[in-house]
Amino acid sequence: MVIAIIAILAGMLLPALSKAKAKAQATKCLNNHKQMALAFLVYASDQDDRYICGTFAANAQLTTAPDVWFKLLLPYLGNNTNMYKCPAHFDNGTFYASLPYAVDYVVNSHIIRPSATALRTTQIDTPTAYLVATEDSRNMNNFNWSVSDFEWTRNHWHTGSTYGLGLTRHNNGAQAGMADGHAEYFKMPFRDPNSATPVTPDLGAIGDCMNGTPVWSNSVAAPKVFLRATSAGDAIGGNVNMGF
Repeated sequence: MVIAIIAILAGMLLPALSKAKAKAQATKCLNNHKQMALAFLVYASDQDDRYICGTFAANAQLTTAPDVWFKLLLPYLGNNTNMYKCPAHFDNGTFYASLPYAVDYVVNSHIIRPSATALRTTQIDTPTAYLVATEDSRNMNNFNWSVSDFEWTRNHWHTGSTYGLGLTRHNNGAQAGMADGHAEYFKMPFRDPNSATPVTPDLGAIGDCMNGTPVWSNSVAAPKVFLRATSAGDAIGGNVNMGF
C-alpha cells in the first residue's frame, strides 16, 4: 500500500518537476539573451557607435578567425563561454568540430554583419522592433543568419533538418535578444517531420522586413519583430549590407 501511494505521488510530482525545470531553463536562456543584447550595445559604445562586424561565423573560420562575433563579444560577457549555452539544448551533447566551445545562439547578419562595414546603432530607428540574436543548434556550421538562412529554415521546417531546431527548445518556442537590449520569448510553428504533406509555415513572430515586399509573409498574425528595415536589393542572395 505504501509503495503504491509513493508511486501515485511520484506520478503526480514528476510532471510538475519537469515543468519547473523547463521554466528554469527558459529563464536562464532568456537571461543569456538579455546579457548578450546589452553586451552588443556596450561593445558599440566602445567602438564609435558601431556594432560588431567581422568574419562570417561558419565552417573553419569558427576556430581560425579572431573576429567572428562570439569571440569579439566574449570580453563583454566576462569571458564566460557558458553565456552561449542554452540549458535546454537537446543536441547530442557535442558541437560542430570547428567551434572552440559550444554556441547555441545565432545572430542576425543584417545587424551583426559578417563584413568589414559595421552597422551603427543610430541607423536602427526602432530598436525594439529588430532581432539581434536568437537560438541555433550547436551542431550547425553557421552562426550568422541572414534573411536567406531564415527563409531556408522556413522551407525546411518539417524535413527533419537541424536548421531551426533550436527555435523550438522552449515549449516549441525561442528566446531572442533585441536591438534595444531587452529579450523576450516567441512561439514558433509546430515542427512535424513525419507529416506526408507538411504546409510551409511562416516564422511565427519573426518577420523579414518592416518596409517593402518581404520574402515570406506572416499569414497567421502580423510579425512582432523584424530582421531588417527594407527589402531593397537582393533579398535572398546573401547581401547582408542592405536593409538599413
